[in-house]
Amino acid sequence: MNEMQFNFDDNYYLKMEKTMIRKGKYAIHNGSEYSFSLLEDKSIRLISNKHADLSQGFKHLDENIYIKNVSVEEVDLFKINSKAIYKGEVFPASEERRTGKVLLDTTNTELAKKMGFERTDKYMYSKSVEWDEVEIIEERKPYTLD
Repeated sequence: MNEMQFNFDDNYYLKMEKTMIRKGKYAIHNGSEYSFSLLEDKSIRLISNKHADLSQGFKHLDENIYIKNVSVEEVDLFKINSKAIYKGEVFPASEERRTGKVLLDTTNTELAKKMGFERTDKYMYSKSVEWDEVEIIEERKPYTLD
């Protein structure tokens, strides 16, 4: 996947060529990215849904789920928070399960009015947009176990 790196306010962002919205904790192990969970013994359980990862020492857990336990020293940990650039502004983004559209949120009343957002809570405004109306970027921050 081709990607372009850039920074806003010293945060690390990736402009994603393939459209997807990811959030949560991830680890890089042997050049590949995986979601992970922390085990009680402070080791890392990598989670994949790629059958090909069996050749990388993963074990089949369930339908389309493969796992591998590694030490924290074997991985680089980070958190991803996806954002969307919509009409030149950056918003938190998620995928609406019901419609498959991109859901944008803001607490900025003036920006919400200017962009045609609807009030969804006392201080929250939201808008559903089509995928081709936004550019998805990932904010990546280091994740530590401390």
